[in-house]
Amino acid sequence: MFEDLKSNVEQEKKIVAEMRTISVNLQNDPGNGEFYNESLRALADQLRLLNNVVPGLLKEWTSIVSEDVGVAATGDKKQEAVRMSYVAPESKEKKLITVNKGDKKDFLKKLKLNDDAIKKIKKIKNKADGVVVQKPNLYVSFSNKIFRGISDGLAHQFDELNKDLKRANIRFLLSSYLSMSMMSMLIAFLVGGSIFGFMLYLNPNNWIYFVVPLGLIGLVMAAFYLYPSTEAGAVDKEISYELPFATIHMAAIAGSDISPSKIFKILVVSGEYKNVAAEVRKVLAQVDVYGYDLVTSLKNVATRTSNKRLAELFSGLATNISSGGALKNYLDKKSENFLVDYRLERQKYSALAGTFMDVYISILIAAPLVLMMMFIVMNVAGLGMGGLGITSLMFLAIGGIIVTNIIFIVVLNMKQPKV
Repeated sequence: MFEDLKSNVEQEKKIVAEMRTISVNLQNDPGNGEFYNESLRALADQLRLLNNVVPGLLKEWTSIVSEDVGVAATGDKKQEAVRMSYVAPESKEKKLITVNKGDKKDFLKKLKLNDDAIKKIKKIKNKADGVVVQKPNLYVSFSNKIFRGISDGLAHQFDELNKDLKRANIRFLLSSYLSMSMMSMLIAFLVGGSIFGFMLYLNPNNWIYFVVPLGLIGLVMAAFYLYPSTEAGAVDKEISYELPFATIHMAAIAGSDISPSKIFKILVVSGEYKNVAAEVRKVLAQVDVYGYDLVTSLKNVATRTSNKRLAELFSGLATNISSGGALKNYLDKKSENFLVDYRLERQKYSALAGTFMDVYISILIAAPLVLMMMFIVMNVAGLGMGGLGITSLMFLAIGGIIVTNIIFIVVLNMKQPKV
């Protein structure tokens, strides 16, 4: 029984320490007071239930015979003490305690109430801090099990790809990304091989279809290699759009004379600048997780971000903080410069759109009219071109106009800045 009493006392000490921590959190975060109080009540009830069994455990260690020793604190009848084990929700550590048999169910209930309250608090705080919790990708996990050894050996040969993954904020390690690409190429080979076998079954002399599996592998390889750089370009474009307004926001916050790290945290919590906030989170992660100072973190992220203007902003902030300059004045100046660049980009796009309009009118409005007149004359004269009849030429012209329109739309969308 001495060991049982010792286990209970140890557990009660941990509960008291946890209650002290929750009380401090309650003072710092009164907005979630309901959940903190719920957790405190559940922990207090656990203490009471653990204390209920103490008289019964002490009975064997006293020479005084008393009718009251061993009586549960919550009743008039003696209760049998039982050992129970459970896994702590937070630490995942196995606990062994002793409670009265009648209190066992109530203790487990209070334990679950405390666990639920803590989970709710974490969920609210993670949402407020902009923390995104993602489950492991099953496809990536399966690919790693098969190709991890090969991808680890090849990773050092893809430094540029690794940089593109970081610039594009793709949440995969380089080795995992290579494993996933190899698994995709294997699947493409199997699908292409199946198509090749089916076509060969239909026509045994048509061996030309062996290019199908090879072609699919090539397409998958090219897609995986080019995707990070393409995504990095898209992120660069999005950051360029958000940066002037994010800088104005930071300048307004800096006017209240709070610390630079607080400015970044407020910017992230606002949720208005998704892509800029992703880069700012990297700075905060280096400060909070890796223990770097803010100046070093800004310089590190500036060398890896996909946007040159944001890199310039971070480098300037690092210099300004280390030299003790006026942060608000610096941010005001940078926001003015970014806004000028923002307006110039819009003007540049307007001029480009005007040029495209002139070309469009010349090629897709005037040219079809000329072709129509030419086809009418050729039809009256009974002429053809290269063995093609007038009907075939008309269909080719219509197809050319459709393709040219698609090209114009794609190019304009690529050049168009975000509104």
